[in-house]
Amino acid sequence: MKITDIETHVICPPFQAWNSEALIRYHGPDFRYRTVFVLHTDNGVIGLGEHTGRSWNGMDEWVAQLIGTNPCDWLAHPALPIGLAPAIYDLVGKYNDVPAYKLFAPQVRSRVPMAAWTVSQTPAKMAEEVQHAAEAGYTWLKYHTHHFHNMIKQTEAMAKVAPPGFKIHYDINFDNTVEHVLDLARELARFPIAGAIEDPLRTHDFQGYRALRGKCPLPIYFHHLPLGGREALMELADGYMLGHSPVGGVVQRAGLFEAANVPFMTQNTGGNITRAFIAHMAAAFPMATLHHVTCTHLWAQDIVTPVLEVAGGTVRVPETPGLGVTLDREALDRWSATAPDPTPRALIRIQYAGLPPIYARPPVRSLSDSRGTGPSFVDGHGAGYNQPVDLYDWDDDGSERFAEIWERTAAGPVSDEPR
Repeated sequence: MKITDIETHVICPPFQAWNSEALIRYHGPDFRYRTVFVLHTDNGVIGLGEHTGRSWNGMDEWVAQLIGTNPCDWLAHPALPIGLAPAIYDLVGKYNDVPAYKLFAPQVRSRVPMAAWTVSQTPAKMAEEVQHAAEAGYTWLKYHTHHFHNMIKQTEAMAKVAPPGFKIHYDINFDNTVEHVLDLARELARFPIAGAIEDPLRTHDFQGYRALRGKCPLPIYFHHLPLGGREALMELADGYMLGHSPVGGVVQRAGLFEAANVPFMTQNTGGNITRAFIAHMAAAFPMATLHHVTCTHLWAQDIVTPVLEVAGGTVRVPETPGLGVTLDREALDRWSATAPDPTPRALIRIQYAGLPPIYARPPVRSLSDSRGTGPSFVDGHGAGYNQPVDLYDWDDDGSERFAEIWERTAAGPVSDEPR
């Protein structure tokens, strides 16, 4: 079997209506796009892969490199991009008439835990996120925290609407001290919904991770692995995450986690192609017991069938050959040809208690990287996720006031000090 052709399609299916604006205003409009790969072979078998975004550096070179090769040459490859890997396993599984998990190891589970995912929003909006996630069958919700939202207030609001047993996974982006995380975790632990904290310290602060894990009332998850997974043998965390890693690296690290007897999860963003691939990997790795993140639920439409539904916080691993999903060519053509609606104009309003508001243009994610707009933007309010602050959207209401501040924010955030 040889790969003879690779179709590349950039698609933009719609997000779910209830949080599409929040996602776009946090990450920017390109977050909506996915690139779909359809690999053809000389014996008529096709394989499906996908990658979030429109492209990546070196994508064309990888596509050209696969042409003329046997898909088996790329199984567990240490550098093959994660967007192309599902198509390789899809091809080899179909050719051998076996589900993809059999290409990794013997099956250890038939259902795989999956978490919902979102971005940081106001407490009221976070409560809505929990309600939607629970209604869709999830028992975990992961979200990226932000310095301009108060995690305690968010958790309080989420706890009021969460069903029993529902948990929150806080991703706080490795920029804190042990002392602050402990104070924060003790406050969060008052709520049964508080589940785990990911990346609380700088990646190489191994001493800090050991100290934190010994005292923290919530489990600690470690994402970025500078030592290639050997961290699992160093007792730095209660669980580990493999995010967007080439499949060969996942296979190697899964062995380390099994040797250390510590659980792990994966995080790869995409539709049901990605979800199916993650389910197959997790079905074969004994320690892949934590809730995996694929963000599949964010899109209201897809280009494959069936939809891998979540029930009881898990998805069933497909048993049909390959990934177990089938391309809907009509849907692929439709979402390849559909241009997204323009993003409505809006401003971001950051409000610290008792101080003048700060205004900026989206995306929210850029605020943490912009000079002068970190948590020390306002004197007296330093780093942390429990400050008296919230962040709101201000849609263009046609007012002179909006137009004035829109012009003032062209060069960056502005503080609305009294004149």
